[in-house]
Order: sequence, then structure tokens, then C-alpha cells
Amino acid sequence: MKKNNTLKVLLIAILATFLLTWILPIAYYNNGIMGGFGEFLNLDYRYPAGIFDILGYPLIILTYYFMHPTLFVLAVGAFYGVFEKTGAYRKVVDKIAKIFKGKEIIFFATVIAVLATIVAFCGFSYELIFVLPLLASIILVMGHDRITAATTLIGSIAVGFVGSLFAKPITGVYIESLGTSYTDLLWFRLAILIIGIALLTFNVVWRLKKDKIKKDDEGKELIAEKYELKSRKGKKRAIWPAIVIFDLVLVLMILGAIDFSGAFGVSIFETFNTNVMNFKAWGYPIFANLIGTSQMFSGAIGTWTVTDFTMFLVLATIVLAIIYRIKPNDIFEGYKEGAKKFALPALLIFLAYLVLVLSVNHPFVLTLLRPLMEITNGFNALTLSLSSFIASVFYVDVNYAASNFLPYVMSVIQDTSVYPLVEFIMQAMQGLALLIAPTSIVLLGVISYLKVSYKDWVKNIWKFFLELLLIAIATFIIIIVFKVV
Repeated sequence: MKKNNTLKVLLIAILATFLLTWILPIAYYNNGIMGGFGEFLNLDYRYPAGIFDILGYPLIILTYYFMHPTLFVLAVGAFYGVFEKTGAYRKVVDKIAKIFKGKEIIFFATVIAVLATIVAFCGFSYELIFVLPLLASIILVMGHDRITAATTLIGSIAVGFVGSLFAKPITGVYIESLGTSYTDLLWFRLAILIIGIALLTFNVVWRLKKDKIKKDDEGKELIAEKYELKSRKGKKRAIWPAIVIFDLVLVLMILGAIDFSGAFGVSIFETFNTNVMNFKAWGYPIFANLIGTSQMFSGAIGTWTVTDFTMFLVLATIVLAIIYRIKPNDIFEGYKEGAKKFALPALLIFLAYLVLVLSVNHPFVLTLLRPLMEITNGFNALTLSLSSFIASVFYVDVNYAASNFLPYVMSVIQDTSVYPLVEFIMQAMQGLALLIAPTSIVLLGVISYLKVSYKDWVKNIWKFFLELLLIAIATFIIIIVFKVV
């Protein structure tokens, strides 16, 4: 495996963003927050980031939401470190690899379809790094390489993002601002989701048949080690408790992220949560005090966030250690080794948010995008697509793309009848950016864990990126030509 250059590429992206704060004057769309209303302000002065800004912004990342993904990734590493010590991890890997050996098409088609669908309903991106070690181990044991593992996971997330159906962190973010709904262009988003799944499966299977894996690229250090834990009576411990715990964490993550109320009008979980938290025994709010304050727990199923998922992982790690009676020293060792494997991914995800902080605190992005957006009057699918893609590179997170770029888009495109397509285009471009943008936290986390260089990744993924892009553009054209909106 060639030397990993992903960190270098990210540092170049940070440097480029830093230099742009010196080159471009600041601009923002004033929607009333800073005085005035509905006004694009392209100011004549620059607001460059200084050395102390660069040194101080990591503190902002530490104290805001941006730190949560980093902690989640480290929690994933710790979970797998203990999971490996149980001995069940490697047994599960071997069993699954044996079942699907020679049935790669079924395996990859199933995995890609499931993961992409999860993203389409839940809006997961980096959260699916939870399945990365297990998925990578299975693929490597089956005799395939790291890039195949990376393509499977990152590609699935991107496809689910582009074809997001009811995901509140993706589609929901845009429809809240645009006044559209989940059902707008639903069949077109479903179509691109299905086509994307088929296209990714074809690309992965084609790679398996075409490329030969080099001896030095087997990734043995990423495969779970074999451990044998026995009970006091000398019997081998069953693997089913570990499987149940793993599945339970994944199911809780999925259920916790589905927007039951907003997307499907199901309020039963919110009602249940309210009743539980208000329940009192002899005047004492037992469950409210037992679960904790609302600041640390999101509440009803369907509203859970990465903070909740991180706590689930910590609890699952503790339960695994107790059930399998792992010695304290082994727990600590497993925790340390697991977190160590995810140290670089966590660092890269942390640094990627520095690009976002620079872009928001030194608002040059609209200066960059305005000439492109205003080439034509009103709505233009091509210019909006390109502008949305560029915005995704700088803003990293959907919420910030929506809050910093979308208000300006709405000022340029005042025809509300095309807003469903505007939402579709913006989510699709954000999903496509996940595949190749050097600031994509999904991309950075996965390829750094798998020790795949950014250069090798781009050489592998560019064809699928272009294929998915063309499918997306073709879908936009069909919607426009047939005047669906």
C-alpha cells in the first residue's frame, strides 16, 4: 500500500480556504438577522483569517456540535476494540464470509441496497462508520481489497444521500426552509435511489472481476483477530449475545433517526416519551430522573442524534465487557487499541470542520458563487447544480449549506413552483460531493481507516461519480422538460 496522502490533501484544502479569505471580499445574503431584509451584501473589504484565528478555531470546533462526530468515531473504535476481545467478532466475520464466498453479487447487492436505504430514510452519513470495521473485515476475509470496502460503504452513503426520501437531516433540512414536502418529486428520488444502487453494485462487481489484489494490499491488520473466551466451566462462550448487542445498537440508531412525526405523521413515540418522562411514583418523577436531563438525551424515538448514538455505543461496550467477563486490563487494552485505529479518522473529521468554520466566519463563498448563480435570471438547473456542489465542499454539513447558501438561492430563484426541484438538486449535489470532495467527512473517515490514499481513491471512484452525476442531471432534465414542477 502506498503512503497515505489523505492528511496532506486535507491540509491543502484548509490552506486553500485560508488563502481565499485573503483573496475574496466577504459577502452574505441579509435575510433580516443582521439588519435590513432580503438584501445581498457584497462588501468591498476582505476579512482574512489570521494565524491566531487558525489556532483558535479548533476551540470552536471543540465546543460546538462539530466535536460530536469526532467523539462518535472514537466510540466506534472503542466498541470494536472490546468486541474483538470477546472472540465473537472474528467468528461472525468468518461465518458471514464463508456463507457469501463465491456469492459476491448477492452479498454486495444486499449490503449496498440496505445501507443506501438506511441513509435515504435516516440521513446517516458518517454515522454508518459504525459498520465499517465489520464490513471491511468481511470483505477482506472474502479475498477482496480495501478499495472495494471503501467503495461499498462510501458509495452506498452517497447513493442514499442523492436519493434521500424521508431523511430529516438531508431532505428535511431543505424542505423546512423551502416550504416543500417529503412527497414532492418522491418517485423521481426513489428512481434515482434504485438506479444508483444498481449502478454501484455493477461497479463493485465489475471491479472484483477486473482487478487482481496485490499481496501487500490484503489489509491483514484491519481484520479482527481470533480470541477464545471460555466460561469458568471451560466451555466456549456463545457468540449470540454479541450479535444481539451489535444489532440492537444498529436498530436503535435507525429507529432513532427516522422522522416518524414529520415524514409519516406518526406521533406515538413522542406521546410515549412524554408519558414516560411525566410518570410519577408517589409524586417522584422516577423515569425522568433515571434517564437524565433533556440536554443530554434528545427524547422521543425519531429525534435522536449522534450524541445519543455515542452514549449507546459506550453503554453497549460496557455491557459486552460484563457479559463476556473480560478482565479490566483486557477491556482497557481493547478500548485503547480500538480507539487507536480510529485516531486518524477522528483527527481528519475534526480538521475538516476547520474548512466550515473558516467559510462561515469569513464569508467569501457567496462572492465565489454569485457570478455563477447570476449568469441567467431565475432558475437554472446547471448553474444551481455546480454552485451547490462547490458550496458543499466548503460548508461540509447540510445544515450550514442550507443556512448560508440556501437563503441566497431563494433570492435568486423566486419562482416557488420549482422549489421541489431546487431541494432535489441541492441534496443530490451534496451527496455527490461526499464521493470526492477532500472535505467530505465520510470520505475522510473511511479511507483513512482503511489506509487508502486519496489519490488511489479518486482514481477508482471517478467513473462512478460521473455515472451518478449524469443520472442525476438526466433526472433533472426529465423533470424540467415534462414540467413535473
